[in-house]
Parts: sequence; C-alpha cells; structure tokens
Amino acid sequence: MVKTALITGASSGIGQGTAIRLASEGWHILAHGRRSTALEKTLELVRYAGGTGETFEAEMGNMEAVAELADWATSRDRLDALVHCAAKFTYGPVSTDRFDDWDQSIDQVLRATIRLTAHILPAIRNTEGTFVYICGPTSWLGWKNHAIHCALRHAQAGFAKALFEDVREDGVRVTLVHPGFVNTAGINPEGKDPAKMIQMEDIAEVIASSITLPNTACVTELKLMPQRSPYL
Repeated sequence: MVKTALITGASSGIGQGTAIRLASEGWHILAHGRRSTALEKTLELVRYAGGTGETFEAEMGNMEAVAELADWATSRDRLDALVHCAAKFTYGPVSTDRFDDWDQSIDQVLRATIRLTAHILPAIRNTEGTFVYICGPTSWLGWKNHAIHCALRHAQAGFAKALFEDVREDGVRVTLVHPGFVNTAGINPEGKDPAKMIQMEDIAEVIASSITLPNTACVTELKLMPQRSPYL
C-alpha cells in the first residue's frame, strides 16, 4: 500500500525538499502551505519525482485551520508520517511592545505543533508511523534578541522528547532534526558561500532515512552541520 506523509511548510525549503525525496520512493504527499502557487509547484515536483500528492492551505496560527488540516490528512486511507517544518521566526529584544508578535509566535510555533500532533496521533499510531519536527540550535542555546524564539524552540523540543516516551511502545517514532546552514531561499547569503552550506538533498535524505528505518530503531535527534564553514 502507498505510504502517505503530511508535510507542513511544504511550499519551499526543507519541507519541499523532503516532499520530493519521499515522492522518489512513491509516497503520497499531503503538502501544506500558505501560498497556492508555491504549493502547486511542489506538487509538480512531487509528481515528476514519481509520487502523488494533494495540497492544503492553512494558517498555522489559526487553531480551527489546524484542526481542519488534521481532519483532511486523517481522512485518507492511512497516514504514515508528519514532517513538521512550518514555523514563525521572531527576532528582537524583550519588550512590552512585542506582546502581539509573541502571541502570534506562540500560536504558530508551539500551539500549532502540539495541537496538530494530538489531532493526528491516532492515525500515526495505526500505521506505527513517524513524527519529524524541524527545530534547530535555538532549542538548546540562548541567542541575543531571540529570547521568545529560543523559549518556543526549547518547548517544542521538550514536547517531542516527552512524546517519544509516550508513544514508543506503540511503535511510533519521534525525531527532532536540528539543521545548520541549509542552502535555502530563507538564508541570507551575504558573507557566505552557498556551495559550502548543507544542500537540500542532504537534509531531505537524512529526514527520509529517519522515516523509513526498520521499526526496531528510532533516530530521536539529529544535528546537521556543514562539513566546511560557509562563512567567507
């Protein structure tokens, strides 16, 4: 039977790269994003790689939209993986002026992660599938002007680690992926050599491997760094 993956943030970057990589093994891709044109491009690439797919537009900060996304994904015959790439980045000093931005970030990064996971957990349990969360070094470090983003990533990582203990006996795997510099459109190339960054195919390969491992092992956490420094 064809396996199915829900990939959030699939309209570009790591989400799109992972969709293409899984499609090369014939997976059916449920591609989430916020931009219809970009999602259609992902769908074209998925089909070209040998897979099939569908798209769904939703704002991750809207909990009703998150529930609708989950309902859409779990209405398929099976759901074997969630690759959660969608997130909001927030930058700046701690200040009362930033409460609205912080609340949006809490919704889009943390609350969406927790609620989407809870909604689709029964379906992932049925297939003994995999959750993959794209996180990063802000989940264990503290960076200047990144207090809220660091707090949210710390919480996201803690949630994933505890989730694994909750579901491991059900055969469900949970993987945290911490990418270094990945050569995506979201990286500022100033003062850096993109050729020395982690390439999209590299990180997509690692994510796919964690999903398709035999069910006797789980990659709980992955940290990827460029082999050579990309700084010029």
